Amino acid sequence: MIRPRFALASLLLLGACATATVAIKADFDFSRVKRVAVVGFSDSPGRPGSGEALVGAFEQDLLAAGYDLVERAQVDKILGEKKLSASDPKAAKEIGRLLGVDALLFGRITDFREPREVLTQADVVDVHQDPIYVRKTRRTQNPDGTVGTTQETEIQGYRTTRVVRREPRTVTTYGRLGVSARLVYVPTAEVLWSGSDATSVYTFEESARSVAGSILKAVKKTWPSQLKP
Repeated sequence: MIRPRFALASLLLLGACATATVAIKADFDFSRVKRVAVVGFSDSPGRPGSGEALVGAFEQDLLAAGYDLVERAQVDKILGEKKLSASDPKAAKEIGRLLGVDALLFGRITDFREPREVLTQADVVDVHQDPIYVRKTRRTQNPDGTVGTTQETEIQGYRTTRVVRREPRTVTTYGRLGVSARLVYVPTAEVLWSGSDATSVYTFEESARSVAGSILKAVKKTWPSQLKP
């Protein structure tokens, strides 16, 4: 039995907190994959619409990579009419045949935590600068020629006082989004590449775009736009 060889690759996105790790089938001719469909992203528990957001993020990057993409409504229609499950690997060939695609992109949310607000106590430092006054006696000459004295008040410097007090503050902590994805070749049901990534979450939509972008950039050498002569 000949075991498929995979090449490992990773990509660190500059300016992001995410590192995508992928395994790519090294001996496959990726020029055979031009038309794809995205299936299989279910919502994370308690986060309706999260699967749809990830599908949209992957679709945008697949289009940018040069793939022909099946419209999402068509994918849902076929799955519904034929009662096929996108999570069933055995159904990949049938789904792909009905959609007329070369490959299917499956994925799932592996980890999701919402950003949350935490009430904490913060040190607040108040700094006061109070002037330091001194009284000085100066000699003066009166109009009649006699010598007198006068008292004057001058600022000699400043005294700095620091007062530390505790105040309640609300701090927003980032959440986390983890995603895995794989591209399956329809004629043979082979996994052409598999990748995963995780990133901090401030808004789900931004995090979905970050994760999808980093996984697909890590397999950039397999894109149709990179394989054109």
